Amino acid sequence: MGAHKDLAKSFSRLTQEEVETFCFEWGIGLRFKPVAPGCDVSIDQCPPGSVALILSCSFCQIHPQGLARVLHFEVLCRASGYDPTLLSFRRFFRLAKNGDWFTFETSQVDTCLVSSMVSSLGVWKDRFFWVSDEIVPFKLVWRHPDAVLNEPEPSTLEINTHFLETLRECPSRVRPFPGPLLVLLGLSKLWDKPDRDPVLMRDRQGMHF
Repeated sequence: MGAHKDLAKSFSRLTQEEVETFCFEWGIGLRFKPVAPGCDVSIDQCPPGSVALILSCSFCQIHPQGLARVLHFEVLCRASGYDPTLLSFRRFFRLAKNGDWFTFETSQVDTCLVSSMVSSLGVWKDRFFWVSDEIVPFKLVWRHPDAVLNEPEPSTLEINTHFLETLRECPSRVRPFPGPLLVLLGLSKLWDKPDRDPVLMRDRQGMHF
């Protein structure tokens, strides 16, 4: 993963129409005040009371590959019958720097849960827009690229032993997940069939988590 000092050089090329179309498709209400930045405003110049959303892949200073690991971890937990927690996530992943951006990398104290992942994301740094910070249920901290990151990983004594053993047995590839699977796991509400629920099928039989 190459490190890039380019926050101040990342400008959006989205139009307001493109922003509103994206918000409609992904269920982001207009109450969150989605706005396309001017073409001369970089992502590190986010207005007070707003956060930057990067189309389909991340927000603020988080590198898309870092956010992909967060989603991957949550899917693993829910598919294994456990609720993900920040404590358990930090046992397997740590906050790290990628130039001006921040990401999550595999910790050095436990099993690597990622067997492989996409190495190239294509173009994404010029596809962001502003939304009200009310869209995030907690206060986001804008970290300086020179910030020291040295928080230790939690001890195994702080986390359910059976939970850790279950996750250690299923390292897998980080990949895009289909929308119906995210709905089934409770990670998405984008489902347009109110009289039906998504199911996993195997040999024409429904499977349950």
